[in-house]
Amino acid sequence: MAFIESFTRPFMLAVMLAVMLWPFLSFVLTLPVLALLYHRDNRIRFTSALTAYLIVLYLLALACFTTYPMPEDPMAYCAVHHLQPQLNPFEFIHDIRSAGIIGILQIMLNVVFFIPLGFFMKRTFRWRLVLAAPVAFCCSLLIETTQLTGDWGLYPCAYRLFDVDDLITNTVGALIGFALAGLFNRIVPDERIEPNAITTHPGFLRRFVALMIDVVLIEVTALSVSLLTYMLLRTFEFGSVEAMSVSDTLYATVVMYVVFEVIIPWFREGRTLGGGFTRMTVETTMRCGWRRVAFYAVRAAVLYCAVFGATVLGPWQLLVVVALAIFWIAKRCMPYDLI
Repeated sequence: MAFIESFTRPFMLAVMLAVMLWPFLSFVLTLPVLALLYHRDNRIRFTSALTAYLIVLYLLALACFTTYPMPEDPMAYCAVHHLQPQLNPFEFIHDIRSAGIIGILQIMLNVVFFIPLGFFMKRTFRWRLVLAAPVAFCCSLLIETTQLTGDWGLYPCAYRLFDVDDLITNTVGALIGFALAGLFNRIVPDERIEPNAITTHPGFLRRFVALMIDVVLIEVTALSVSLLTYMLLRTFEFGSVEAMSVSDTLYATVVMYVVFEVIIPWFREGRTLGGGFTRMTVETTMRCGWRRVAFYAVRAAVLYCAVFGATVLGPWQLLVVVALAIFWIAKRCMPYDLI
């Protein structure tokens, strides 16, 4: 059993590293998965949340296995090892004949490691085979290219072999997972929802996911506008513009925040861009006249303090977040919902 232990040790180390990174990265990485599940199912079930975390863990394990472990002494390793790409298809047949059980295990692990990818693409994302197959191949190609380039230049040489047979076996594994998901869908069919269903009383998690989508859009747009403005001012030599300041980005963030959290939902029946994607509206009840104006004004002020309040409130921002959490636990709504 010693050879099996030595063979599987890199795989286990990669999985252990992924498990250690999982709690820290899952918060960010599960956001797009949760948004997709809200968009697709209009709710988050326990199985859906579990699936989201398993997808993140799987992708982390895939990334860790691709890059870890690295040789400890780069210069000494690169001076001795000069790995050349293996470009002959089905060379694994010769490897099986020469290496025996080790060659078989290598092929089996390459296949098994990509089965979850195919399963998730069919079951979770509901992709067709015409899309899933090329994506699986491209994922394998990305991994092999990462190994060929030494993690895209982060390592001075290739410390793992680019093998065209890995492209074949990985893609086959994904196709097996895709087929298994098809069989599973026959046993446990997915529930379908109305395409235009909108939730008027969203829960805390759905609100949070929608808000985080909006925050990402706000930050990206604000930074883009700031950079574009700076480049135009520099190009046309308007005034004495030497460098883009933090205050410039802050002003752009405030403007974009008003656009994304006030103007857009005002004309879309309470649906921000993030809310529209997660099938919810921020207007939990019908409001007209001054009530609607007051609702959007208070909501914009409260959420700005909770998300961007560090620039205005400093450490008091945490107090706002805690107060909102306590209010939600007690009332199952936000303060502005009572207007």
